[in-house]
Amino acid sequence: MLVDISYPDPARVELDASKTLLIIVDMENCSAHPNGPQYMGEPVEKIIPRIAQLRNYVRAHGGRVLHTQSVRRRDALEFTLFHNVVRKLEGSWDAEFIDALKPAADEPVVVKYTHDCFYQTDMEQWLKRLEIRPGDGRVIVTGIASRGCVQCAVTGFSIRDYYVYVPMDCTAAKDETETLLSFSLYRGFGYRYNVTMTQSDMITLASTDATAHSSAATDGSGRMSEVGIGVIR
Repeated sequence: MLVDISYPDPARVELDASKTLLIIVDMENCSAHPNGPQYMGEPVEKIIPRIAQLRNYVRAHGGRVLHTQSVRRRDALEFTLFHNVVRKLEGSWDAEFIDALKPAADEPVVVKYTHDCFYQTDMEQWLKRLEIRPGDGRVIVTGIASRGCVQCAVTGFSIRDYYVYVPMDCTAAKDETETLLSFSLYRGFGYRYNVTMTQSDMITLASTDATAHSSAATDGSGRMSEVGIGVIR
């Protein structure tokens, strides 16, 4: 039987910035740098500037940003028992963030030792500190890989009763089929009630903090970037 899997229609969304958290999943050298051993190539290169722009937009409007960092210990059962590819060892260049998306000083980093950003991590403690609450918090999930750690994050936030948004132009896998299979999952009964498929230029944040209105998004050189003038709404 031949199954045709297509991209979902993206929805335009308007979010309260004070309740919004942007998650940037595992944008590390291993898969996102041209010298990385598992470099994804064009799919990841396309999403890097889009995530960076969305990050600037969220920050400029008073939303928060959190990164996850996937690392492994050399004696992890994933390697010693199940013989998976050894990668992202603690302290290695592979596990460092790419330059374009290094966390800012005020952006928390949740270190994880599996695909799951909740399993044996301090994710839930950070959510409490940031006052991103179940049934109220709006979580935008971006990063890599679509059907690996990103899918685990979407699932984790969904089952914990957060509103979840997946901008399809801000996540990737080396194989597009893997990405489409992941997107198809969120259209099913178990996810579609609180997971929304969107695009970065279809996300609007309403600033509630007066200081957010005066914050100018920059492109890293101090110049005003396009995100500050409405390319991402």
